[in-house]
Amino acid sequence: MRERRHADPRRASLVPHAPVVFPSEIEVMPPYQPQSFCDPVAKPGTLALAHLLTATYSATSIVSLTRACDGSRSEHYDGRAIDWGVDHRNVHMRAQGKAFLAWLFADDANGDQYAMVRRLGVMYVIWNKRIWGSYSQHWEPYDCSGPTDCHIDHMHISLDWSGAMKKTSFWSGKVREPMSPPLQTIKVGQTVTTTVSPRYAPEPAYRLVKGGRYSFTVTGSYNYDGQRHHRADAECSTTDGKHWHQQAAAEDTGKIGLLDLWVNDMHAWKTSAKTGCAKVHHNYTRTIKVGHRTPLALSIHDPDQWGADGQLKVTVRRLH
Repeated sequence: MRERRHADPRRASLVPHAPVVFPSEIEVMPPYQPQSFCDPVAKPGTLALAHLLTATYSATSIVSLTRACDGSRSEHYDGRAIDWGVDHRNVHMRAQGKAFLAWLFADDANGDQYAMVRRLGVMYVIWNKRIWGSYSQHWEPYDCSGPTDCHIDHMHISLDWSGAMKKTSFWSGKVREPMSPPLQTIKVGQTVTTTVSPRYAPEPAYRLVKGGRYSFTVTGSYNYDGQRHHRADAECSTTDGKHWHQQAAAEDTGKIGLLDLWVNDMHAWKTSAKTGCAKVHHNYTRTIKVGHRTPLALSIHDPDQWGADGQLKVTVRRLH
């Protein structure tokens, strides 16, 4: 009978090695920076980490780094994600994946928690029907179906922009503040779409140029302050689910834009009827001419943001 060969457990327990000596300082936990524009080119830090994984753990491979943008959201669409082929169903690969995660989440000699998460800029990990995020710092169930969708046959790793651009101390030996996403210039005739939630203001991903004219269309509504009938859209709000008003109920000193969608310093929106509230479709428009070069900043003015639920869809088209 042929002797069965077992994988060397020492190979599975290997951990990656950094190319530099770490400073005593360390980065803050990586911020959540979801993909907000299409640029499916693998970034330098993404490539470096992918190579480090396959160089450290034999017989593993990279399943994918980038994908063609399809309108959904994934860091594969901006070059910041790795699908590492470490199959949880394979005993040896499972040991390799566990060894990497133990190293990734471990405290360092100074007692810094999640040291390699911070030095690499790892934003979140998905593996075997669970997701771990730097924003929550614990594992949660991942809603999915099948071995690929559930990330059983591979591990997904998403990086923040510092990690993706190879600007963290793991690669450079220097600690910096987290990078903001690189600003993209919207070209004449180009249309971009993004979402904004009352729970957080997304980091600007696009740049508005001096003299440019931009058409904005906003749709959707959201629930505010946790009350069942309290809803708002880009311009109006209701406390009973029936009667919508441009001035929020809490605004007792004139309309100051409470609960409105703000685009930089603008918060006045128009319906197809040019005035009032879009009570049914919650569709609003506005054309803006930009006086100076500036990031496109979107936010919803909701002081009780953690009681809110829902989001608005913002479509921007550059006219000139």
